[in-house]
Amino acid sequence: MLFQKTYTGLKVLFLSLFFFSCSVEDIDPVDADLDNSTGTNPINPVQPNTSGSLVYAPTALGKVSSSPQTFGIRNDKKLTDYEAIATNVAPFNTDEFPDFRSVVCIQIEDGKDVIVGSGVIISSQWVLTAAHNFLLPEETKNLPRLSDVSILIGNDPNRPSKSLKVSQIIVHPHWTSSDGGFEKGTDLALLKLATPISDITPAEVNFDLNGEKDKAYIWTCGFGDYSQQAGQNKDDYSKKHAMVNVLDRIVNGLTTTIAGTTYNGGLLAFDFDAPDGNYNTLGDNIANEQERVLGSGNSAPEALEMEGGTVQGDSGGPIFIKINGVWKVCGLLHGGVDEVRAGLKDSSYGDISIYCRTASASSWIQSITK
Repeated sequence: MLFQKTYTGLKVLFLSLFFFSCSVEDIDPVDADLDNSTGTNPINPVQPNTSGSLVYAPTALGKVSSSPQTFGIRNDKKLTDYEAIATNVAPFNTDEFPDFRSVVCIQIEDGKDVIVGSGVIISSQWVLTAAHNFLLPEETKNLPRLSDVSILIGNDPNRPSKSLKVSQIIVHPHWTSSDGGFEKGTDLALLKLATPISDITPAEVNFDLNGEKDKAYIWTCGFGDYSQQAGQNKDDYSKKHAMVNVLDRIVNGLTTTIAGTTYNGGLLAFDFDAPDGNYNTLGDNIANEQERVLGSGNSAPEALEMEGGTVQGDSGGPIFIKINGVWKVCGLLHGGVDEVRAGLKDSSYGDISIYCRTASASSWIQSITK
């Protein structure tokens, strides 16, 4: 789910997703009628609704009509609502929200094209991201030149507060021999910064296999491309955005062996619920081959007030889960399930997003960064 933008007319070249316009209805994002009067979330009753912005409040089914298609965000919201959360400016600067400053934009120059992905700073010298931002094993085994890779700091990649270079790109050993799929949870890469960064607090990574809990609230963040959507500047890169969801699947126990060494992998996944309760794809009885890799489980149909999905360019962006009171990076975005259901487009309602799990890959990550 990376994307390319070419300098020739600044036209976006999409690798796999079909981009389309979405309508926006004029609905108050904090309408009191959409709040849950009990003060608890029926999706996850152990986590109370305490946010003044009601981001965790589930939409009462039937309260909001939804188009069968949208793109990455609820069609009754504005992209600027999700961008505001990612700034961590009040009221999004409490411990109800992760510190999104560690999430960075990764740009790779490739001739006239620029490949854009996302990543997260996990120490003063390391950025964790997805391996497919740098190579697709079914197409090439060659990494880009280090001089062509830039790490952009800040919320707006068009005007970054800082641009950093990398001294090393390390992809998971299994990724280069894979077919480019998510099935083993090895779509991971580490970037070593040429110069340590000291003015951003690194995100903490979860290495505890028992850390994530089913149906926990999760936050995702990245620089996915909305430039071709209505109301957006088609020549600009999209700003950092963040959205909330509910964790629907936790997969562990995936293993691969390379040159006599066994590597562990795992996955996290969620679906993008529609405000009217339709397209609850991880809660229905329809599952293609890719979805079956995620195992069995259930999913509530209610969409959270600031729920969203993932789009091209979010690749490598983190999924944050609060564990013992601390927001931790638990996975990096690989992409989504193909053809979840007939008639559903990528990044629309029903789309299933899949993250490679950090706890499962803890040995590999820690062997490099420590």
